[in-house]
Amino acid sequence: MELGLSGKRVLVTAASRGLGRAVAEAFLDEGCRVAISSSHEERIQRAAQEMSGRGEVIAMAADIGEADECAELLDWALHKLGGLDVLVNNTVGPPPGSLESLDEAQWRHAFDTILMSAVRLCKGALPALKADGGGAIVNLASLTAKQPIDGLMLSNALRPALVGMAKTLSREAAPGVRVNNIATEHILTDRIRNLAETMWAKPGETGEQVVQRMAAEVPLKRYGTPQEIASAAVFLASDAASFITGVTLAVDGGLDRGLF
Repeated sequence: MELGLSGKRVLVTAASRGLGRAVAEAFLDEGCRVAISSSHEERIQRAAQEMSGRGEVIAMAADIGEADECAELLDWALHKLGGLDVLVNNTVGPPPGSLESLDEAQWRHAFDTILMSAVRLCKGALPALKADGGGAIVNLASLTAKQPIDGLMLSNALRPALVGMAKTLSREAAPGVRVNNIATEHILTDRIRNLAETMWAKPGETGEQVVQRMAAEVPLKRYGTPQEIASAAVFLASDAASFITGVTLAVDGGLDRGLF
């Protein structure tokens, strides 16, 4: 299937590792020109160097929880790429915790990184995305946008807000820009291994035993890979999804029990 992505200009945030990096690599494999960012200078430059064999990739360090750094990142990407066709909003997952354990600073930081980073980047990118025949936005969210997960108060509260913003934007930005979300769950990353050890382990369980137990709860009986999320992101940004907008696609091995 021809995806129509060759030569497209793509910005992927939080792309030094994990899901963001897998997404950036998948766009490079489709012949896209890719700009990546992360809050960690050394890590994002190293990632770009390691990905350079796949195609044209440039990197900039930016804390997307800060309004001025969002603006600087967009200005840089638009200048370096000469425009923008695809924006992939990705963030590092917020810390686990309950209402009682999380403090005001953690709430404000999560609000800025999960919701406001996407708001600022989408708003700033819209003129460029509408040019040259239209573009696409893909937000990497979490299944917490559709159903809460114990111990993840910040994600449970703020991922639905991200999806609500994106659903509204999908109507406001149409027909020039399509906006979709991916609700991820049970994707095996370093963050999930850490949560398995610190949040979800039963007495006497190792982190690997937790992963195996929780994989058995998935209808497909395994954890997903970052590359499977990347394939979904590439699809939603491509011509193959040209009549899809305002959708939240669960990539979760069948864990979502909702009908829609």
